[in-house]
Amino acid sequence: MFEQYMVCEDGFRNVVKDGDVVGFEVRLRVPYYRGIALSLINSIDLVVDGVFYSHDDMVFSVETGSFPYNELSTVINNRWEFGEKATLFVKKQDGLAEGLHKVNAVVNLRISYLPWPNIGEDTKQIVLENDKVLV
Repeated sequence: MFEQYMVCEDGFRNVVKDGDVVGFEVRLRVPYYRGIALSLINSIDLVVDGVFYSHDDMVFSVETGSFPYNELSTVINNRWEFGEKATLFVKKQDGLAEGLHKVNAVVNLRISYLPWPNIGEDTKQIVLENDKVLV
């Protein structure tokens, strides 16, 4: 139902650390009508321009903290609230080229009262912002 709003068109940019581009980030909204604990995220799959990015290279950030993707299942005290734009950082040497990119995200959530996972998918054509985030 909220999948069409999942991939955000703002905040799609490269990340610079110590003068080098170390990756990129994309913002996502939860594809569910309520906020959820981060431990209830089964998976977040990201494909940009046909390239699938490994979970090992991701860091997921919400307003209350940043967590390596592989630790999300243990994060019970932090939530991804409805409407909040979470940031998914992807480690990628030299980041992405400037211009238009096809971004596809699939978010699989575990909902306590549903016997099946809640899976949201969204694809958008987004222009990589010129401003870079310095970390």
